[in-house]
This record gives sequence, C-alpha cells and structure tokens, in this order.
Amino acid sequence: MTVSHARTAIITVAGRAEGGPGALVSLCGMPVVERLLRTLRAIGVHSVVLIAEDGEQEWLPSVRTRAERLGLSAEVADLARDVASLGLAPDQRVLVVDGEYVLDERILSALLAQPDGCVVAYDSQPASAQAVPVAVEDGRLRAIGTKVATAHGGYAGATVCPARALGIPREWGDRGWVGQLHALASARPIAALDVGAVDPYVPGSRRAVRPLWFRIRTQADAEHCRDALVESAQKGTLDVIAWYLHRPIENWIVRHIAGLPITPNQMSALTSLVGFGVAALLLSGNLLPAVLLALVVNVMDGLDGKLARVKGLTSKLGELEHSFDCLYEQAWYAGFAWGMYRLSGSLLPVALGTMMLLCDAFSRHVSMQFKQVTGVSLADYAPFDRAFRRFDGRRNTYSLHLLLSTLLGVPLVASFTMALHAAVTAAVYAVRAALHLRRADQGHGRSA
Repeated sequence: MTVSHARTAIITVAGRAEGGPGALVSLCGMPVVERLLRTLRAIGVHSVVLIAEDGEQEWLPSVRTRAERLGLSAEVADLARDVASLGLAPDQRVLVVDGEYVLDERILSALLAQPDGCVVAYDSQPASAQAVPVAVEDGRLRAIGTKVATAHGGYAGATVCPARALGIPREWGDRGWVGQLHALASARPIAALDVGAVDPYVPGSRRAVRPLWFRIRTQADAEHCRDALVESAQKGTLDVIAWYLHRPIENWIVRHIAGLPITPNQMSALTSLVGFGVAALLLSGNLLPAVLLALVVNVMDGLDGKLARVKGLTSKLGELEHSFDCLYEQAWYAGFAWGMYRLSGSLLPVALGTMMLLCDAFSRHVSMQFKQVTGVSLADYAPFDRAFRRFDGRRNTYSLHLLLSTLLGVPLVASFTMALHAAVTAAVYAVRAALHLRRADQGHGRSA
C-alpha cells in the first residue's frame, strides 16, 4: 500500500450549552481553533473546511479570516454540504480534526504517515477526564463514544480518511463526527494509532516528551492545558543553574504572560537589547551592575522559546534568536576582558579573554557539527555527556564566575577561572565527539 498525504483538513466545530463552541475558548491569548490552524499549517496542510451546525454563525467569518492570514485556503460549510459540494474527490485523503482539541504536530504527522485507509488517533493512557472513550482491538477501532462498553483509551481528536467516508455531515447524528466514526467502525476496518507509540524524543528539547493532546470545553480546561504546555515546553539536560534556579522562575513567568499579546520574537528582541546593555556595562568597567543584569538576562533568555512552544508560535524566523544570543554573549566575554584591561592596565585579562573566546567558539562549533552529523545534541548523546552538560562552560556558569569574583572584590580571578573552564569544556567536547563519531564510523551504537 502507498502513503498518501492529506493537504486538506476538515475542522468540525460543535456548539456547547455554555455559550458557544469550545473552539473559541481562549488558550494562551488565542482561540483554540487558531492554535489548531497554526498546527495544521506547520504540518503542510494547505486548505481547511470548517463544518459547523450553522454555517451562518457570526463567529465563523473571524475564524476564516484567521486561517487566511496564516496562508490557508479556508471555506465554511454547514451540515447540509456533502463531499462533492466541498470540492473533494471521493478518494481524496483528508484530515478530520475536532476544533475543540489542542494537538501535538507529531500526532498529526504520524497520522498522515499511515498507509491509505481510515486511521484514528487515540491514547491508551489518556490524562484528561474529558476524553471520548474508544474500544480498540488488534489495532482496530471497534467503537467510540457513549456506546463503548469497555474503554481502551480516549479519542485524541484526529482522523485521516478518504473523503467518501465523510458522507453528509447532517447524517452524523447527535454525536457529530464521533457518531460517524462509530458507524464507520461497524462497517469497515479503521486502524487505530496509539499516540503513546509515537517517538517521544524531541531533538530541540533534548529530551523525550510524550505527544500532548487536550480537549478544551471550558476556560478551566484551557488553564489546565496551559500548565501542561508549560511543562512540556521545558528543555532537558540543562546545567544545574538553569534546572534548579531558572526553570521554576521561567515557568512561573510564562504561565502569567502567555495570555498577553507579546510574541516570542518580541521577547527575543527585548532580551538581546538588555544583553547588549550588559556588554556595554562590562566595557565601561561597571562590573557589579553588569553581572546583576546578566543574571536577569539569563532568565529572560529561556522565556522566548518556552513562550513560542506554549503559544504555538514557533517559527523558522525565531531560530535566529540563537545567533543573537551568541553575539551578545560573546560580547560579554570580550567586554569583560577589555573592562579588566582598563581597570588593571595589564594585558593578561585580554590574553585570557582571547583564550576563553577561542575555546568557547570551538566548543560551540564541535557541538553544532556533531548534531548536524548525528541529528542528536552532543550534550544528550550518552549518560556521561548529559552529566557533563550540567557543569560545562556556558553563559550561566561563566556568569557565576563573574558574580563570585566581583562580590569578593577579585574580578581578575574570573579571567583565569573562565579561561580554564572554557578550555576543559573544549577538550571534553572534542574528545567525546571524536569517540562517538568513530564508533558511528565503525557501525556501533551509542557509547556510554
């Protein structure tokens, strides 16, 4: 069988007794359905059809406008429309998603990668009490909804199927698309994909993160989902300062600003601006204010990425943030070396600063090359690397060198300790990368 890729998504939007559809509940500053639209765009969907009980509902045009702003072709249809009137060929594969759901891109991508036919996403270990029960046997959907006698998990809100399986929405019954799925399951084989079987490792997060899905029906559901998103946005294998000090502070801040109209890119720009302010203070020899502000920047730096993942606003443009981080960070080290030269009149801090910058740049390049070759971060490749990552030379640990030496009144000491820390880090990175890549050349798996 071949794999066909669905480029059209059907979003079903049902009403609620408590004032409208769950798709319009605000999650991190945007309606749930807008987050879903962004997710669909990210996985390569080109067009969407919104199916609602009443195609004339006043909020539907705003959703259509949001879709078009994201570059999606959007159409609104009511329950009376059939497949032909939607411009879908009977054999065309479509992705059907419930507008009340927040869905991890990996769930939808895994669905689209399945062989032709109907495939439904379910979770054998649902965390939400809102989950629609499903009965699954031998990898097949047997029943879904209120008629399930023994549940084997919960419906994860997405299905991929040929357009002919849609039928006419007004015939779906009171349970909507779920009712249609139940009817289809009794008439034809429908494969069931357990989201727990999707590869949990996320290279960008350097850790395994179980694909997240959430059904939103009330504002309370949205708040629970926000908290779950914040936890899933956390990167792994961090240094001890970032893990034990920055992480709880960052998570608290993100929870409180996620609903504000601030974008991750705006947060990145603000962080860079303050970061260059630290460099200016170091250049001028104002060490204590510079170091204290550097500690603030170190916390701010973790906010933009988390905010992007929590709000569903990750973008290719946002990747440039890492380059600007590197620029102001290297400016700190150069600024400190020059500031110490101005304060002491000795070229030794400049020489040590140059050594530190060279070692730091070499470490970064080794790590970058390793990830390009293996697809896995060097800091997360083996147990030793994950342990060393907690204490290696990087901005958080170098800031600690600066803070302690400045408070003790011996800032010149930081020139020595930072250079030594950077040299040890460079040596360990080079040796570990060489060992891992040599094993890969020999056809062996990961080393310890």
